[in-house]
Amino acid sequence: MKLEMGIIKVEISMPEAAKALDEFRREPKRTFELISHEITSAVSNLFDQILQIEMSIFLGQPDQKNNKRNGYYERDFALKGVGCIRIKMPIDRKRNFKSVVIKSHEQIDPRLKEDLAVLHLAGISTRLMAMLSKRILGVAVSADTVSKSLGVIEERATQWLTRPLGENKYWALFIDGTNFRIQRRGSTEKEPSLVVVGIDARNCMSILAVEPGTKDNVEAWRSVFNELSKRGLDVSSVRIGIMDGLPGLEKLFLEMFPKSVTARCWVHALRNALAKTPKRLTDSFKLLAQGVMYASSENQARVAFEKLKTTMNQDAQRAVHCLEKDLDSLLVHYRFDKKFWRTLRTTNPIERVNKELKRRVKSMETIGERTLETLIAFTAMRLEFYWQRTAVENMTLDNLTHVKNKQQLNQIESALDSLVH
Repeated sequence: MKLEMGIIKVEISMPEAAKALDEFRREPKRTFELISHEITSAVSNLFDQILQIEMSIFLGQPDQKNNKRNGYYERDFALKGVGCIRIKMPIDRKRNFKSVVIKSHEQIDPRLKEDLAVLHLAGISTRLMAMLSKRILGVAVSADTVSKSLGVIEERATQWLTRPLGENKYWALFIDGTNFRIQRRGSTEKEPSLVVVGIDARNCMSILAVEPGTKDNVEAWRSVFNELSKRGLDVSSVRIGIMDGLPGLEKLFLEMFPKSVTARCWVHALRNALAKTPKRLTDSFKLLAQGVMYASSENQARVAFEKLKTTMNQDAQRAVHCLEKDLDSLLVHYRFDKKFWRTLRTTNPIERVNKELKRRVKSMETIGERTLETLIAFTAMRLEFYWQRTAVENMTLDNLTHVKNKQQLNQIESALDSLVH
């Protein structure tokens, strides 16, 4: 029986096939090893022939008239889908030959570099990848090689964060700053970043921007908003912006998005109020404040706040005032469809971006600025490919970042494929 697959032809005799089946019954592991050996030997021979043809073409060039073959040297090479193969690299007397098939000092198939990059970004450290590479790839790869593999997808990943936004209409924007804590040379450093997450016309979330900057700087936010506009964001479609209480930010947002309203994040507001609450009253204050936060209507929320004010104003006046001065902004979400209330109360989607990134960097010993940028893009894409398949009214807080079933896993794998191909 003959099987022809492109440039490889495999011949199998029926007696040999019957013998192989018998071997499978008795020693399946050993039989797989033998088959694997036969395949890698055949692929190695194929590469040897291609390299010899490449050398012949090279020596046939006019400027190589006085040059000749001078043997070969053997080296290992990891080929995706096959494993480690042993190849014979031809040498010429003048040492001028440079193969375009197997480049000098290349240990692994370029496609495997993409896989290494994805595994590294998924949270596997360079050191661990180097330790596992011999067993998985058949070739020992250094930690430095794993780290440099990020260069294969770096440009495409970071380009995604600056992609055009004109195709979608975003009606809600969550804006907040965050500090990514990064381990460098034994110390922890903060990398401040400004994050914008939007909800589109299909009610799906999307990460629109992650840019360096300090959240307490209003002009830094102006730069972010201007950049979003340049990328095609339709400012007239934005109806609400959810943010913390940075002075001047609400005014800037309304200036940049004139058809919108601004909403304060309940998590930030309640945290600030509790910081001003006497310790003995913390639990009571929090319970009453949650009655405002989770009221069934805006009127009920205002009634609940009056109850909080009457109960706490005597002993926690500063804390009550902290909520009262922003009460209108805290209740803005009631102007929208009830199915969006939970989503519009807080800047929680941005917290999820931060938590997911922390999970990714936790196992990495050190991480540089460029690696961080690629990692942020990668993290954003993973969240994006799930968020874009689930409307916000159907989301729960837990399923923002976790894979729940095989279908979601397949979607994430598709996202990774689109990143590296």
